[in-house]
Amino acid sequence: MATNQEEVKLLGSVGSAFVCRVQIALELKGIEYKFVPENLANKSELLLKYNPVYKKIPVFVHNEKPISESLVILEYIDETWTQNPILPFEPYQRALARFWSKFIDEKLFISLMMIKSVRRMLQKHLILLGF
Repeated sequence: MATNQEEVKLLGSVGSAFVCRVQIALELKGIEYKFVPENLANKSELLLKYNPVYKKIPVFVHNEKPISESLVILEYIDETWTQNPILPFEPYQRALARFWSKFIDEKLFISLMMIKSVRRMLQKHLILLGF
């Protein structure tokens, strides 16, 4: 559990699957944290400070040390707070868990984002056509 001397923050936006993934891990581990909501249309100075390369969420900050990318954050959380392990202990099982996490990110999330993008384009065209 995070002690009083530890500062734990999560920069993100409500509804982001990547942010939700980190929130679930923090809850499973029993880690107290401050959620800092981000408006991606108007990125805060804090987000730009902690993630100057990608300027994306989620960003996990532990004692003023920022970590980006949700899967990297999960591994950090699992290794830092050892209670209630997220990843299996056995190396082969850990590798499988990492494989499927990456697969889901690359295949499913990208596919869902493409579907949303196509749906938005269709809605705009239907409005232009008067439907």
